Amino acid sequence: MYVAKCKHGESFQEGSIVPYADFQISPCSAVLNYGQGLYEGLKAYRTEDGRIMLFRPDQNALRLQSGAHRLCMPYPSVDQFVSAVKQVVLANKKWVCIKLE
Repeated sequence: MYVAKCKHGESFQEGSIVPYADFQISPCSAVLNYGQGLYEGLKAYRTEDGRIMLFRPDQNALRLQSGAHRLCMPYPSVDQFVSAVKQVVLANKKWVCIKLE
């Protein structure tokens, strides 16, 4: 799993792939108390020649930023988001399927 930290009032730090594990969340977290959360889906697929492709990850990053801004939440830069997605996809590349037409 990918973990990037962000302290109150600061930007996201560069994250990294870490082993899957439980993580701590504050009981004061807005996601627990108010349902404040944000989800953005993204598709990765393998071409016939074996390359792994992402479909417009920069656009996903911009949508995530827009939603986070409306919810008064911090958000990663487009580059941080795309880098995180690439790292997660590469770490899970054996699960990426060939795109079916």
